Amino acid sequence: MMLTQRGVYFTVILVVILGSGCKFVSSYSVSDAENIHTAILTSYNKHVLPEEPVIVQAEYNLLTINSLEMKTQTLTTSGWFTVVWNDSRLAWTKSSYGNIEHIYASQKIIWHPELIVGNSVIGLTNLGQDDIQLRIQYDGEVRWEPPAVLSTSCDMDVTFFPYDIQTCEVELASWGFPSTAVNLSFLKTHVNLNNYRTNGEWDLLSTDQHHGEIIEDDLTYSELLFSLHVQRLPGYYLMSVIFPVIVTAVLTSVTFMLPVESGEKVGYILTVLLALAVLLTLFSDSLPTTSKHTSVLVIFLTVTLGLASFVIILTVLIIRLYHKPDSDVMPPWVHRFANKCRTLKCKTATLSLTDDKVSRKVNTTPQGGKSVWSDKDTVRPFEDDKTTNKDLAEFFDKSCFCVFTVVYLMVVLGFTMTLGTSS
Repeated sequence: MMLTQRGVYFTVILVVILGSGCKFVSSYSVSDAENIHTAILTSYNKHVLPEEPVIVQAEYNLLTINSLEMKTQTLTTSGWFTVVWNDSRLAWTKSSYGNIEHIYASQKIIWHPELIVGNSVIGLTNLGQDDIQLRIQYDGEVRWEPPAVLSTSCDMDVTFFPYDIQTCEVELASWGFPSTAVNLSFLKTHVNLNNYRTNGEWDLLSTDQHHGEIIEDDLTYSELLFSLHVQRLPGYYLMSVIFPVIVTAVLTSVTFMLPVESGEKVGYILTVLLALAVLLTLFSDSLPTTSKHTSVLVIFLTVTLGLASFVIILTVLIIRLYHKPDSDVMPPWVHRFANKCRTLKCKTATLSLTDDKVSRKVNTTPQGGKSVWSDKDTVRPFEDDKTTNKDLAEFFDKSCFCVFTVVYLMVVLGFTMTLGTSS
């Protein structure tokens, strides 16, 4: 038993000593790092490619979506690229230099691929700055991580605003080196979202990436495309855009409920028309100036504006008819149309008489050549010899109110159903 315990103690002490020795051997030494720099960089020429072609792997690390502007069709994002390639001239035997596995060197003294963001809207400049450090491993692998706040163009489809889904791309291309010299490939199968922070207006649905190429004359340049699929969060726009537009549109038909004597019919409908015109102008100013995609909301506002203009015309005609003297008789077909509509309504209506409050079915058949209607009846049908222009004006007011209410409800229903198909 005693020998066994001693053996265990001996083994533990030996492991600790060896571990301490290994740790001592692999510890970082400034002199070893300087020797590595001297050995691999003294005769290093940054203008010479490591090999041909150089396989450059790239990854996009997205931090956040700063904004996605409809008017300018511009996506602004923050993040960085991870670019990896192999340069055999930068390799060393780590056992000869204190087991140092990697060092750092400035971007301006090491060969690196010239990369640009092809769809940038603020200028085509090379990624990175001279003071960015590259990480060089002992086996010659070079890792470059230039940060970037990107403003890229995005072809937006606002047809179903505010329930629209947009697909925007970040195009990373090789600049100056064709694919026979520098060939770009993906480091991973997706955009890195480990450090992504959500945006208050847009929800990031998914990402994907695919290869592309740029052809100039007889040269082909390698290109990587990182796609972001985002969906607009509609809550703000429902309260500030959609709801006011629908309410303003429905208010148009209320014009026919105002009595002509009030003198406010034309003023009211003109106010509604101006409100719709202002809403259309404000919303159109925020949309892209393109004819490729037309917003359903713009079509709805345009249709509503057209109907409001038609309501103005009808209102003016009704007011003119109301103030016409009875001696200026309307054409016979107008009286026949009004009488027929009122007769069809009265045949099935149950009227309350004001004298005895008794309800009865209407009978429009004359008795003894006289009408069965008395002066106390609350509703009277049009009779050819007693129909006045004021009666006709009131009839057309009520008829237009019913017709336009139905039309506006159908337009609003069609608008909401069309938006619903996008989600």
